[in-house]
Amino acid sequence: MAWSVWARNWDTGELANTNLYQPFRMNTDTIVKAVRTWIVVYGNPTFTDLNAKIYSSENRSGTETPVLLLHTSDSRTKAQIHTEDYAIRETWFEFTNTAALQGDTWYNLVINGTGYSPTTNSDLAWRHGYPDPVISTGYTAAVETINQAPFDIYFIGGTY
Repeated sequence: MAWSVWARNWDTGELANTNLYQPFRMNTDTIVKAVRTWIVVYGNPTFTDLNAKIYSSENRSGTETPVLLLHTSDSRTKAQIHTEDYAIRETWFEFTNTAALQGDTWYNLVINGTGYSPTTNSDLAWRHGYPDPVISTGYTAAVETINQAPFDIYFIGGTY
């Protein structure tokens, strides 16, 4: 029996841009110190490091879209993410200059990386949150919709 983890893999070039992102908003003014998420490793993909970025958001054709880079976290090396083929790892990215975010304002979280070179047998993916995603706006928790579930992210910080 094979095990499955529901995640969306990064295609060639996607770790260097904002094509794969998670829209979010806080319910009150918040200072974010770090973000935790899950990275899935298929095979032994080539990459140098990963970081998290927070972008402003603009609603374009009904979709919150990353626009302006606001905050960048520290980086995690390949060895910090995984040391075995076919792994899943919860990791966190710390914002050295805390990210002050306004309540009721949309933002986008993007995972970026360098040196990423996926193949048909080896890539990285971002885990979906299921069955109880942290951010569930517009989402019905049913196994048939798992691929539309938000990415599994947790924020570490406090209100101001």
